[in-house]
Amino acid sequence: MALGVAASGSVSGQARAADAVPNATVLDHPRVGYLSHCGGCHGIEGYSGNTFVPTLRNAVGAFACTDEGREYLIRVPGVSMSLIRDDQELADIMNFVMLQLAGTSLPKGFHPYTAVEIHEWRQHPLSVPDFMTHRGQVLERSLAACARATDK
Repeated sequence: MALGVAASGSVSGQARAADAVPNATVLDHPRVGYLSHCGGCHGIEGYSGNTFVPTLRNAVGAFACTDEGREYLIRVPGVSMSLIRDDQELADIMNFVMLQLAGTSLPKGFHPYTAVEIHEWRQHPLSVPDFMTHRGQVLERSLAACARATDK
């Protein structure tokens, strides 16, 4: 043993350490992308706390009740102009947000984002004079569509 670490094999002549934490949680690429690019503001579990940053957990799915709402989520400057430049990677992260964090707010029949949608919509980041008013209007229309779908 060298420095108290047991070697469990050799790779190119270098010793490998045994897993330090058996059964440790392995994070997939979309979750790592979310944590790296979104979790600092929106929270690692989608709860942003008492800030102007919206909570995603059990809330963000409401936007998916309309095409306008789906597009809005991608055109938000933090998404459309993010450092994630690969459209498929951003689609994967947005699908993680919707499928893992949206929880009870996700409408039945949600169809995952595609790289084609991401590519098209992120070319036109939102630029409106009163962003929060616009957000509220989009959400109101989407929530109304959710309610109509539930009534059926």
